[in-house]
Amino acid sequence: MPVDPGMVDTILGTFRGMARELKEAGNESEDAQQCQSILQKMESLALEMDDLGAYSTKLSVEGLFTEFSTAYGRALAQNPSVDGNSGDDQLMANTLKSYEEALDRLKDDPSHAHVVPALQAVVDRARSGLSYPLFLKECEEKGLFLGLDSPHAGPTIQYDIYCAKISFRPLDQKMYEKQWEAFQELVNKSAFGYPDPVEWEITRQRIEWEFEPEQALWKAIEDRWDRMLDMVHDWVDSFCSFAPYDDRWCGMGGVNSRAQTMKNIQRTNECEPGKLRIREEIFQEYFGLGWDDIFSHPTFLNQRDSGLLWYSDEALDLIRDVHEIMAPGARPEASLIERAEKQHESKSFIRKTRPTAEEMSPMPFPEFLKTIEW
Repeated sequence: MPVDPGMVDTILGTFRGMARELKEAGNESEDAQQCQSILQKMESLALEMDDLGAYSTKLSVEGLFTEFSTAYGRALAQNPSVDGNSGDDQLMANTLKSYEEALDRLKDDPSHAHVVPALQAVVDRARSGLSYPLFLKECEEKGLFLGLDSPHAGPTIQYDIYCAKISFRPLDQKMYEKQWEAFQELVNKSAFGYPDPVEWEITRQRIEWEFEPEQALWKAIEDRWDRMLDMVHDWVDSFCSFAPYDDRWCGMGGVNSRAQTMKNIQRTNECEPGKLRIREEIFQEYFGLGWDDIFSHPTFLNQRDSGLLWYSDEALDLIRDVHEIMAPGARPEASLIERAEKQHESKSFIRKTRPTAEEMSPMPFPEFLKTIEW
């Protein structure tokens, strides 16, 4: 899917406005056409890509912001409404105007507060009374244009670390922390305090690729033991008196609803042990893990210690006891069924310390920016 349209509007809003001004002024110069072409490329990239960070970096790496601004300044000097003075003074005035408008737009959006200083430095230099050639020369020599092209990823990475931490994703947190260290190294070795956009993009992708296999393995193991716990829990519950009224087995309604419900319960009674055995064999073959390994594995401990695990400790004890006798043709002992009945009635099978959605919802990025140094 494409990059979030709302974020694209924020990034490209200024450039769309500039391109529209040229069109409305009837400017058909080569520079004006270049502006339209660059804008079209930025729009196309937004549709082709799905990651906001990668999209922003792509625009910076290819220098599209700077190319557009330079072409726009030259194009404005050729507007039919402009008098004969199309020299350096006019170019300087046009460039300053475009940068000031862009700065105003950034200041109106709190989520771009960390980008404002870089553009403010360019605007201050443009207001200093320099000629257009000298302005370009100083901006290049002092790294001000590099500041505009920089992805300014520092606060974004810190926000990613924060989000991973409050949502209990240890591998993601570790990956983002490594990206943060790498970003800091690039900043420190830069003469102007801005990492080279190309070098940063390569570094970012290398770290993501490094962690991808481990992240995929974590998710695969987590999904499979989670399903196996459900299967054991469902099996013992299917023998309980509440089973005919439970959504896990209830028929879809109609004349044969009761019959279908009982058939569903019977299927779980008879088939779930065999299906679980197959899953355990696959679990052992692919991951080298058995049933008992689940409860000491990092994926399980992370879920349990964070409170994300659905089942309470009491329910886990029951599940482990049921697993010992769960086999094709077997039936849970009366004591196990009684424990399942009581847990269902009191809802004690659900972990009470599970974090709420509100607790796991990150603060908005503009608010986060106020809590860090950038």
